[in-house]
Amino acid sequence: MDNRPAPAASPFRFRPLRTLRFALIVALGFALLNFALTAAHPSWQTAAGWARAFGTSAMFAVCISLAIDLLFALGSRALGRRYQALAAWQRALFHWGTPLLGLAIGLPLAALLTGAFAAGDVGPGMRTTPLGAVAFMTLVMALFYGFFAIRARQLRAERQAAQAQLRLLQAQMEPHFLFNTLANVVSLMDGDAPRAKAMLESFTDYLRASLGSLRRDAQTLGDELALVEAYLHIIGIRMEGRLHYRIDVPDALRALTLPSLSLQPLVENAVQHGLEPQIAGGTVEIAAHTEAGMLVVSVSDDGPGLGSVVASAQRGTGTALANIRERLAHAFGDAGRLTLESRTPHGVRATLRVPNR
Repeated sequence: MDNRPAPAASPFRFRPLRTLRFALIVALGFALLNFALTAAHPSWQTAAGWARAFGTSAMFAVCISLAIDLLFALGSRALGRRYQALAAWQRALFHWGTPLLGLAIGLPLAALLTGAFAAGDVGPGMRTTPLGAVAFMTLVMALFYGFFAIRARQLRAERQAAQAQLRLLQAQMEPHFLFNTLANVVSLMDGDAPRAKAMLESFTDYLRASLGSLRRDAQTLGDELALVEAYLHIIGIRMEGRLHYRIDVPDALRALTLPSLSLQPLVENAVQHGLEPQIAGGTVEIAAHTEAGMLVVSVSDDGPGLGSVVASAQRGTGTALANIRERLAHAFGDAGRLTLESRTPHGVRATLRVPNR
């Protein structure tokens, strides 16, 4: 098994509203620069002249910035997780080449929309030499490159914070489960050696399955299920036959990816807060299917119901659910969701929805 961390995806996403705000600020700056260069032009003496100058600058800034933003998003989507593996010169080429291509697309588009280069055009337009035009375009590129570079650094910082939070969750979860399991093995050694051996073998399987999740931000659904199944086998021995489980996941879906440790906490919640407190125990069901381009994974139990889960969360045990939601939002935006719902006649269903990848 390759336990190296999977490279993070490219940090660029298409965010038109944020880019539009930046473009309008740039447009105002260029309108003021235009005024400084052509203040003697009579058009600056009227409000209509100022409106026309700002409108022209805004059209150019919006077309160029949206073109660059869209190209960054498309390039990032095409590169995917290969982005972090790019050599320094390849990344520099991507960061500088994309604004240049966006400028080449946005500049003539804006000129066409505004008619700024049409014959007979009058007004406070910029009059530049060829050298000045090159300087102007270089300035535009530098502005937009700086904007997207700052955005990339912010997104990388957010991703690093999410990764640190995942590591904290792992650090909290593994020792707790480790000590409880070993204590159970020790208690069974004298009175029931076969069960102690079975638990220790299952715990070995659990540790082997968990190696990937400890070092990666995402892993396949199959890897998550291997971890969950080993966990359920251990708990089943501890609960002495009161725990039953079913896993209904087609083989074709097991190669799809999920954020690491997004499924195991849901199963653990179902056992601890739904089934373990019941004298008769109960059943955990894990199912998965695809729907409208989404991978949908559900964890269901036949415990006392949603009220028990809410009460547990109020006592401070809802950290894992909040952590999963935060990591889904960070990885997929609004496309990734975790929902809890009551089952009929009783029980809880937790459902993960992530893009099908």
